[in-house]
Amino acid sequence: MTEYTRRHIRVAWAVHALTASGVIVGYLGLSSVVNGHPRAAILWLVAALVLDGVDGPIARKYEVRERIPTLNGNSLDLIIDYFTCTIVPVAFLDRFLSLPDNTAGPIGFTMLFVGALWMARTDQETEEGWFNGFPAEFNMIIPTLFLVGSHPWINVAICAVLCLLTLSRVQFAHPVSVRENRAISLTFMVAWLGSMTWLAIAQHDITWLRIVLIIAPLWTVTQVIHRFATNRPRRLLREV
Repeated sequence: MTEYTRRHIRVAWAVHALTASGVIVGYLGLSSVVNGHPRAAILWLVAALVLDGVDGPIARKYEVRERIPTLNGNSLDLIIDYFTCTIVPVAFLDRFLSLPDNTAGPIGFTMLFVGALWMARTDQETEEGWFNGFPAEFNMIIPTLFLVGSHPWINVAICAVLCLLTLSRVQFAHPVSVRENRAISLTFMVAWLGSMTWLAIAQHDITWLRIVLIIAPLWTVTQVIHRFATNRPRRLLREV
């Protein structure tokens, strides 16, 4: 059994504190929504995404689970994810996103509902790092729709389809965990987040960045379709 020093334990607590700080960043995003500042809210959501992306690898590197076995880092991460990935984006949708009359409530309630169910799944990821179902990352989707300025009914359709996919077994690639095409996935993710950040800061519209916001998610869609097409024959063979 590995013996951990006080320094090791302090480092582990610091990593947990880094993870927990995500809820503060999320609250600042929610506060920006309440106060009518959509672009500030987007910046806070991007910051929360970056935090969520770096804390996992750091936690694994410093063996946080073994050093502090009384605190479940995965549960902590899921609590914060539900807040920043679902609750804050739903508030953003209700306040700022262009939607047809009388649709914001049903769409928002559905997102909250399916997001809670996905966070409770015991089969969230495969051994290869693929998510089972859309991982309720509405914090990527809602700001993108806002910045692109898409048609209200397109917004409804995209949100509805993603809600259905959240409860499915259709697999989505984790940009870091999935080794297949990892470099391409990370490139598109950085481009997506970078464009979102710059458009939130800019005082005027930048057409080519809006184009990036449309193209980057298409890479994810391509991965999903390829994964589904590849896995379906395997499932059929197993059933036979």
